[in-house]
Amino acid sequence: MTHSPFKCVQGAPIFKGLSDAAIAELVKISVHQQAVKKGTVLYDPTTQLDRMMIIDSGRVKVYQLNENGKEKVLYMLRSGAIDSEAALFAKRKHYNYAEAVEDTKICSIGRADFQALLRREPEVAFNLLNILGDRLTELESVSALTGNLKSKNRVLAYLQQIGQEKQTTEFDLPVKKKELASFLGITPETLSRQLGQLVSDGLLAIAGKRITLL
Repeated sequence: MTHSPFKCVQGAPIFKGLSDAAIAELVKISVHQQAVKKGTVLYDPTTQLDRMMIIDSGRVKVYQLNENGKEKVLYMLRSGAIDSEAALFAKRKHYNYAEAVEDTKICSIGRADFQALLRREPEVAFNLLNILGDRLTELESVSALTGNLKSKNRVLAYLQQIGQEKQTTEFDLPVKKKELASFLGITPETLSRQLGQLVSDGLLAIAGKRITLL
């Protein structure tokens, strides 16, 4: 399928609700479909934060390393996902690592070009203020998943959240179980055990990667 720069930029949640004219201006300052090989580290804590990324295709994991070098996956980026929005507003370095877990194509918008656009298109700035409110709500949800709930409830809450986002009760598990366990702050063994318990409780049905919420 032919890549559409307009649809790529328009599909980024951070730009949802912008007029076609504003999207067209963003397209002018965007770069599209830069190819990145599997295993490529896109940024690390020493890298200057200078662009927002849009994942056109492929997958990217964002993670941290503890003092022992053990990896903790924070989240996965898939087609249409955006990352490093802060690059559009502030000069600083990344806090995390990002690595392509399969061959990936990335689109991006640089900070200097974006800030120049804000002066021309105030509508973009107003929209981003609204997006920040939504992001705060999402962060609170993640905090609940990884902090206050018991492991079984974390797993169920995560799967229910995916179902709500996809507006369906049946979907493929969007990440590998090892990555999901890391995200939820539990071991892979605990994840498998709790998935089994949720099936026994009649709350889930599992067939390979296929999850059905009951």
